[in-house]
Amino acid sequence: MAISADGGVRRVGGPRVRMLLALLAVQPGRVISCDALICGIWGDVLPADPANALQTLVKRVRALLPPDTAVESAAGGYRLRIDADDIDIHRFVRLAEDGMAQFEARAAERAAELLAAALELWRGEAFADLPENPDLYWHADRLNQLRLDVVEARAEVYLSLGRGRDLVESLARELRDEPLRESLAVKLIQVLVATGQTTRAREVFDATRALLRDELGVPPSPELVAAMDRIDSGAAEFTPALPVRLTSLIGREPELERLGATLGATRLLTLTGPGGVGKTSLALEAATRLAARWRDGCRLIELAAIADARTAGEVILAELGMHADPESAHVCPIHRPAVVGHKELLLILDNCEHVLDTAGLVAELLHRCPNLTVLATSREPLGIHGETLFPVAPLAAPALGSAPAEALGSPAVHLFLDRARAVRSGFTVTGDNCETIAAICRRLDGIPLALELAAARIHTLTPAQILARLDDRFRLLSGNRAAAARHRSLYTAIEWSWESLGDPERRMAQRLWLFPEGATLEALEDVGGGDAAGPLSRLVDKSLVEFDGRRYRMLETIQAFVGSTVSSEQRVA
Repeated sequence: MAISADGGVRRVGGPRVRMLLALLAVQPGRVISCDALICGIWGDVLPADPANALQTLVKRVRALLPPDTAVESAAGGYRLRIDADDIDIHRFVRLAEDGMAQFEARAAERAAELLAAALELWRGEAFADLPENPDLYWHADRLNQLRLDVVEARAEVYLSLGRGRDLVESLARELRDEPLRESLAVKLIQVLVATGQTTRAREVFDATRALLRDELGVPPSPELVAAMDRIDSGAAEFTPALPVRLTSLIGREPELERLGATLGATRLLTLTGPGGVGKTSLALEAATRLAARWRDGCRLIELAAIADARTAGEVILAELGMHADPESAHVCPIHRPAVVGHKELLLILDNCEHVLDTAGLVAELLHRCPNLTVLATSREPLGIHGETLFPVAPLAAPALGSAPAEALGSPAVHLFLDRARAVRSGFTVTGDNCETIAAICRRLDGIPLALELAAARIHTLTPAQILARLDDRFRLLSGNRAAAARHRSLYTAIEWSWESLGDPERRMAQRLWLFPEGATLEALEDVGGGDAAGPLSRLVDKSLVEFDGRRYRMLETIQAFVGSTVSSEQRVA
């Protein structure tokens, strides 16, 4: 542990001084109680005067810090006043998240810079020079695992840039340190094959398979087997792998099982649902788990940042090694490599709703490439013959009055707690806050994006304070700078869909807003007159309105957005 200041580096001497600084640094700006610090530093073997001993350590730490940083006394404890980005562990996490987001946005060069910068911050295992401490052990394990995720993500980025050779030796060293981490072995094999070192790639596979058998008694994973199959098939390069998740996917096991079965029975599957419901996360998790089904792998094409269908079509064709006919949107057979038609591929088209005119191209690709499967995400169907729709619903939230045990078993509550503990490790559920957390999940309709943004506020607000502010949820739920632009706030996630509506659909949504509990078709026609079926049908298609067979209704969050578009004159009328 060291402090950089005034152009030099100050070593932090003494294990207890280092422990105090570490306990404060993992949660900068947050007050850590004296009791927690004393327990973390001395454990069960306390000094004669713990409070005085702690004050002495605080003085020693203060003497080491630069002028713009301080250990402040506050509310029965101490806090470290410092910009989180000035602490390597927090800067690493930020760079890692930004790098992943850039790669997802297809900015591979920028992603490579950010991920490399993140890894350059490491000098060894996290907190390796500190005494054992349960709280720091959790942080250290999380950081060490994230570092390995970044190592693997950087390999994917470099492969996409044709620079895999630069990583061969560093990946080999990582695998020597973590010989049972199959995902590392897969990345090394991919890089070796991409650089023509198939003999060495086979050696890595054989060694990893033997180690798994001898140490764990398990066979190689489907991903490792697929890597071996790629060697045997003589493939010269690997398709860039799918983005690596920084967080776990929670509450979606039933959907993943159904997705696995459905993808085996259809060649075009479209996940539909409102913004923020988790369509992309579900599609990527399913593709990652099922990747071994397609001999030539999976390819992700992110369409959100593409403004028009023509450009989207060109991007799709380029990804498959094809070119568009300048005079039409169709595939030009002259420029289509013959091998494309025989590849076994899963093509993931993410965020199709604003470029639906590419549907004809997708249909033609499926016709010309019999081994191609398309998994699309969209807020409305593509409208192609043979398309199978897979509606993605929000996570189930606990019913009003649920017992604490039942509430804790709810997927929505599980997600909220997982994300809350990521920003505040000591956060726990108590008899006082359990129903409040359940109410937050209900008010936010179980929408994963909304739950994650709300949970991030646990860093500075209590559950009760969050719940009290949900009437102004769009001001509260924002701030994920690593996310795509449409998911940086709850407001922009819904606005993305609202902007695609015509005036008749907007007026109908505003009419339905008058009915918080939903309304029948007849009731809506009585209020506004005219035909309501057409606009309602289009609102259902765009995942802004739900229909249960009798009544039309909006999720509370969407209803709140629509309410924000209603003028004062309309409210009076």
